[in-house]
Amino acid sequence: MSQVGPGRTEQTRPTLNRRERLRQSTLEEIVEVGRSLLSAGREVTLRAVAAEMGFTAPALYRYVGSVAALNELLSDDIFAEIVREMAAAAEPYGDNDPAAQMVAAATTFRYWALDHIDEFQLVFHTNSLSGEHVARSEAGQSLHPLAPASAGSPAGGVQMFADFFGRIFMNLAQQNPFPLPAREELDEDFVAVHSPAEEGKPDLAGLLGRDGLGLLWLFELSWAQLYGIVTLEVFGHVRPQLVKSGALFAAVMREIGHRAGMAGDWPRLAAVSQQVRARRE
Repeated sequence: MSQVGPGRTEQTRPTLNRRERLRQSTLEEIVEVGRSLLSAGREVTLRAVAAEMGFTAPALYRYVGSVAALNELLSDDIFAEIVREMAAAAEPYGDNDPAAQMVAAATTFRYWALDHIDEFQLVFHTNSLSGEHVARSEAGQSLHPLAPASAGSPAGGVQMFADFFGRIFMNLAQQNPFPLPAREELDEDFVAVHSPAEEGKPDLAGLLGRDGLGLLWLFELSWAQLYGIVTLEVFGHVRPQLVKSGALFAAVMREIGHRAGMAGDWPRLAAVSQQVRARRE
């Protein structure tokens, strides 16, 4: 096995025969061409990708049957890139320092998004939960980042990204327990969403223990704040001077950190974020 991020491993690929290798090589070329079109600000369509590869559109359909499937293929590759960059930023701090890992990863995510606006829009706006991921969700497989991983099942890009942050957050909660809201303090709609609606579906909150609902609430609130400020910055809904300074992002991260028991350690963690920023700039 090879490590792809804190607490996560990737199964070694099985040996492929000649036809499978050719198909894999073609899919990789499709991704490369699609991402080059995306980076150039051009419309990414099956016809455009086929033309760049010297294929006819019908020939490309043997590999990618729809625009949705093409977007899913590109999204998985982009998510894998984001996770690699976040894992590289978090790795120096080790699993014994999940607070620093979280801050380093979140800061890296922000700078990746600002540097890759078109890719960010594809994976987090246009196509963040479609295709394979919807099918998996409808089949009853939880896509929640704090859900236990299914052994041996390949993770798509959405799940890979969610797993990355979810595992660090769980490690943080276990190593440095922080106050969690009781069930009666939570909104009833939130509780209903995280209650098993059908027989046989996993009770995620129950699997996480007595305070599972509170843990889910703090994780989802933290993700909403992180994603919210990054999205506002990426799409220019924040003054350019504030984006450049990172002041709003720093304030949001400080609020997230205070809720997650990192208030007393925040000067050190703010320095971690600054170090990531300095390396990327």
